Amino acid sequence: MPNNKKSSSANTKKVKEKAKAQKNLNAENLEALQRLSAALKSLDDKGSTECDVDGDNPGLSLFHWRELDGEAMHAYKILNDGAELIKATSTKYTLMGKINLDDGSKFAEELRQGCELISTGALLVHQPTIGCARSTRKYVKYHARSTLAAVISLIESFVNLKALDANVGAQKTGVVWSACDDIISKLPKGNRASMRREMFTWVADCNETMQEFKEIVDLGAASGQNSIDGDSLGSGEQYSSDELEIAKACLAVIKCSRGILGLVLKACECAGEAAMTSKGEGCEESFKAVLQWISNIHELARVVGENVTDLGMLLYPPISLELSSTDSDQSDGEGEWLKTEIGEQISFQVNAIKKVGCYVHDHCIPGDVHIDIKMSDEVMELASKLLSAIDVRKAEAAKAIDDACTAKDKI
Repeated sequence: MPNNKKSSSANTKKVKEKAKAQKNLNAENLEALQRLSAALKSLDDKGSTECDVDGDNPGLSLFHWRELDGEAMHAYKILNDGAELIKATSTKYTLMGKINLDDGSKFAEELRQGCELISTGALLVHQPTIGCARSTRKYVKYHARSTLAAVISLIESFVNLKALDANVGAQKTGVVWSACDDIISKLPKGNRASMRREMFTWVADCNETMQEFKEIVDLGAASGQNSIDGDSLGSGEQYSSDELEIAKACLAVIKCSRGILGLVLKACECAGEAAMTSKGEGCEESFKAVLQWISNIHELARVVGENVTDLGMLLYPPISLELSSTDSDQSDGEGEWLKTEIGEQISFQVNAIKKVGCYVHDHCIPGDVHIDIKMSDEVMELASKLLSAIDVRKAEAAKAIDDACTAKDKI
């Protein structure tokens, strides 16, 4: 056995020494892919130069909803073709590379071609003329970059010869296959699928945040700890009695956040039906105007969805009542609670929720095109309930924080 190990080690060493003179094709393609990866990274998936974030239309212009139009379909086909080519080539590349690095490196050209196809598809999706949403761009860019990163890692392992050790090459090929499968079968196709996927992600964030802090709330107040600045054995793991009321109020706000995201999902379905009706009637202006409304409401909902995490970060015990470091006029006349960091964050979230709720409740197209989007009775009733509820939740949060600040000052 020792002789066999020595022989195997010697053979591997000879293979690596021989390979050092044969890795030029791999290195050349690796450099090209790294440049391609940098270009993908710079793609503007947010569309920051195409929309008026603080104006009437914060969302990107959309040209399709439930069904892909010709150009968008072509872009996704290019993405799929690239993924199929990479998947078909990667195994041959690895197997041949293990036998003869020079022969295997010839397949690096095909891997690069596959990556170029994927990059071309991603670039097309980011063109304003195709009318893809921010969510659509985001998912395409993410999957394109993940696939390129996997291919780069595979080729890199043959450049530094680590692929010749044990199962390193096979493992990296498996990662490439997984990334390609994600493009082929998991990448959401089109605006509706992508926007709903992102919306459900925000809903999941709400659920996870609520579950995490509900478990702490259910423990009750830490024994012997009434003040927010008190010291007890449970400090850092449980809330004080003052903190407990703040946490309950925040969880209620997060629950409203989840409700407003659910409302947007329902409202977008109603608007989508209205858009398709307009398209069927040949009214292209109305069709695009309704799609703009969908894009706008999704961007307003983004503020709500993404801010849930920021609010959750402030809920870990002990809750800080330090004054906010930002200068804000919103605390004028509303009490001391808005001067705290957590109070400011709650107020920001409440205002974002109300903005979304009002936008759905009014359901009118901004600008020159006067179209009243038909919403279901369920959507209108839910919008009214949430707009009423969020004011109550804000008052509860304000009282809890003001009471905690007063208790803190008495210590």
